[in-house]
Amino acid sequence: MQLQDKSIKGFNILELLVVIAIIGIISAVAYPNFSDWRKERAARGSTVKIQNLIQGINAQVQRGLYAYVQVLVENTNDSLTVTSKGMKMDTLTTMINNGESTWNTNPTSRCDTTTSDYWDDEGSPTIKENDEGEEILVPNEKLEVAQLILEKVTTNFVGSEDSPLTGAVCFSKNARWYSGGGNFLSGTGSETSVDSILFICTRNTDFKTCDVDELGEPKSEHENLFLVEWTRFGEVTMSKYNWRDADWVLQ
Repeated sequence: MQLQDKSIKGFNILELLVVIAIIGIISAVAYPNFSDWRKERAARGSTVKIQNLIQGINAQVQRGLYAYVQVLVENTNDSLTVTSKGMKMDTLTTMINNGESTWNTNPTSRCDTTTSDYWDDEGSPTIKENDEGEEILVPNEKLEVAQLILEKVTTNFVGSEDSPLTGAVCFSKNARWYSGGGNFLSGTGSETSVDSILFICTRNTDFKTCDVDELGEPKSEHENLFLVEWTRFGEVTMSKYNWRDADWVLQ
């Protein structure tokens, strides 16, 4: 049987160069959109994690595991760290009944951000001494408290860049002990008030912090501006700024 001739033909050099050029053009057009999508996804994901952390620690208050809890936010040049902490009823009762405790003498310090043994449980690692007397970091093993270290986003805290820009908000079951500290505490003396919004935006070389005014409006256009807002009773919502309509949109 005679075999039929087959015409086998591949790409020549010119055709291959044309295909490579077309792929390059498509990639160049698509990459900016893909890059923007990745940044938006990272900012949105970080904001959702913060929202969930606040809701999670408030759930522990409602269940009665803790009588008083804190969400601590620390912003540095490298990352945004959010940590939840819990105080049990016995500890809270001791402070309330102690007339010399700062809990009673200085109510604005109740949402403490500095004392290492103020909270019963913390989401961050704790410093302890081992059998040889050396200080070591012990990771948190409790599921009720947590810590987020977010490197791709920042917030609007102001202050010295040489130390963490810190803010804290504290909740209790009946909202009686709702309080704040650092960048979440405004005013002085009896005129203090607790802020209820945390702004989140993409961290880059142009924005180490989110550029937002006192009314919560952006002063500069920057990528992926979100906010997490809460009430004294622990209800938490999330919104994104719509640049076209110049307004916040609930997510």
